[in-house]
Formats: sequence, C-alpha cells, structure tokens
Amino acid sequence: MKPTSMHFIALCAVLGILDACSTTGPAYSSAPLRAPPMVQTAPQLRASDRMLYWIEEARELHTMATHREREAELVVKKQPGPETDEFVKQMRIFAHRLEKAAEYARVQAQEAEREIPPEMIMELQSALLMTR
Repeated sequence: MKPTSMHFIALCAVLGILDACSTTGPAYSSAPLRAPPMVQTAPQLRASDRMLYWIEEARELHTMATHREREAELVVKKQPGPETDEFVKQMRIFAHRLEKAAEYARVQAQEAEREIPPEMIMELQSALLMTR
C-alpha cells in the first residue's frame, strides 16, 4: 500500500499522543510498570498458557518495532529534509519503546517457562514450530 498524506497525518497523531503520554512524567502515577491486567487478574492461568501468551506478545511487538523502523527509513529516503527529521526521530523512539516492550514480554515468557516441567516444554516447542 502506497503511503498517502492521510497515513502520515494519522501516524503523526499517534506519535503525538504517545509523546504526550510519555512526557507528562509521573503526573499520573509514580508506581512502577506492571503486567497487563489480564495476567494480573488471572493467576490461575497455567504456566504454559502464560508462556505462550508472552511469546506471542513478544513476536507481535518485535514485528511492530521492525515495521516502524523500516517506515522511518522510508520516510527519510522519500522526503529528506529538516521538516521530516522530528517525525522520523519520533518514529524511531516509538520503535525503541516497542522493542523494550518486546523484551519485557520475552522475560515474562522465560519466567513462565521455568514453572513448566521439561517434558512439557518439548511438547510446547513442537507445537510452536507447527504454528509458524
């Protein structure tokens, strides 16, 4: 799909909102980041379910980060100049944040994996390979 000015406007709006949310600092809460409510309110989930959930989250977040980084590179190539520099900078910051979130998800998956018996891990790995 060829990018249009509407795509850039929408992306600018999303980046502006994300930037505003991140620059307000501890105005909302100074509490540390927590896991999404789904994981917090459902401790009864099996470790294997949690592991699979976090693995999928990590994949999706990494894909999104890679996509944003490539978009930033395309914008620089298509419209080089000072007017796009800030936009590209924000896109790269967003991509970096997505990578951090993906890393968090990977760590959560590893923690859940430690709770799973070794024989079940092999079954899960073969199931994961079949879904790719």
